[in-house]
Amino acid sequence: MQWNKNAQLLDAVNIDLDKPRKSIGSNGKRKYWSIQFGVPETNKTFLVIIHEGKIDLTKDTTGKGDSPYPKKEFIKLEDIKYDSPELLKKALKMGSIYPGKDWAKGFNFMIRKDTETNITLMLVIGWNSDQTKMKAAGFDVKTGEYIPPQI
Repeated sequence: MQWNKNAQLLDAVNIDLDKPRKSIGSNGKRKYWSIQFGVPETNKTFLVIIHEGKIDLTKDTTGKGDSPYPKKEFIKLEDIKYDSPELLKKALKMGSIYPGKDWAKGFNFMIRKDTETNITLMLVIGWNSDQTKMKAAGFDVKTGEYIPPQI
């Protein structure tokens, strides 16, 4: 809000910088996050990097000539009723999603707006059982309902 009083959340994704451990993300939390804000109907963007709950970096990432971000792409914070720890539990109960072992280690998380359905999704990202293909489970952060992701 210090950057721009009209700023709103565009998306957030964890960054795969955690030190190797057996259970990265297995509690639904990650230490590193990249969070992008913007101003609706403009091309203004702002990046915040979080590490262990503290801001590591802030940067105005507005590019010259970038297209404006439509209002429908932004996430309303009051719509977020479910967070990654709860949604990871749901994904694991559904089965067939496993933590990554080499690249994209553990479980990863992303929140973004699906502009076609107007639903804000939390993606829980993992792998299939033999670690050959990434898999994602999508959830509506307002209702907790499973939504097959289109990624």
